[in-house]
Amino acid sequence: MIDSHAHLIWESFDYDRSEVIERALSNKVEAFIHSCVHTKDLEKMFDLQEQYSMVHLSAGVHPCDAHHWSDECESDILKYKDKIIAIGETGLDYFHKDCPLDVQETVFRKHCKLAKELKLPLIIHCRDAFEDTLKILREEDPGGGVMHCYTGDAEYSAKFWELGFYTSFSGCLTFKNSKKLREEARNIPLSRTLIETDCPFLAPQKHRGKRNEPVFVTEVNSMLAEIHSIEDKEVDSITTENTKKLFSLNQ
Repeated sequence: MIDSHAHLIWESFDYDRSEVIERALSNKVEAFIHSCVHTKDLEKMFDLQEQYSMVHLSAGVHPCDAHHWSDECESDILKYKDKIIAIGETGLDYFHKDCPLDVQETVFRKHCKLAKELKLPLIIHCRDAFEDTLKILREEDPGGGVMHCYTGDAEYSAKFWELGFYTSFSGCLTFKNSKKLREEARNIPLSRTLIETDCPFLAPQKHRGKRNEPVFVTEVNSMLAEIHSIEDKEVDSITTENTKKLFSLNQ
């Protein structure tokens, strides 16, 4: 399995980060896509990658932090373009009120242009903003990526596939109150699906209220297998290959 969205440098992992990673590696998790919420974190992310080569890195600024975007952020992304495998996470968040929407849109478009220029996939954060996210992606045509921690419906997911985007499910899929999301997931083909934890956030139902960690991606995998009425290993195989293809991990 590959955890296609994790935040391993978060301070909640400071006291046992190595154990967390080793625990995942010992339980069929072979790699991690470490998403970036601000380019100021890149040096710390690179330090982690020096220890663990199976940790792959993105670069970008989260929409809730878009008001902290500067020319230096873009310079950092270009500076490290040969060390990253994706741009983001970026996108739109209409749920939180941390950043003005016009600023989010401006910075989102900057990420799209960088992804297109560098020929890298985008990691998209989209909360309560599906229509505007779709509109911007259609206009900017960045070339593809992933809708991370997807909570929308199958109809919207199909519109994103047309633009080259995969759908990634997190521990949200296991929540007791996520019956509708599971129904939608049944109509989203595994050929367009990734799995993730978004750790240390959004721990699966069995661990609600606790710190999430990469090993719990196995529970997302199992839930998808249950939804599609197939074996866990089949979901593992398909989503792993999808992740490698999207982020060019076979090269």
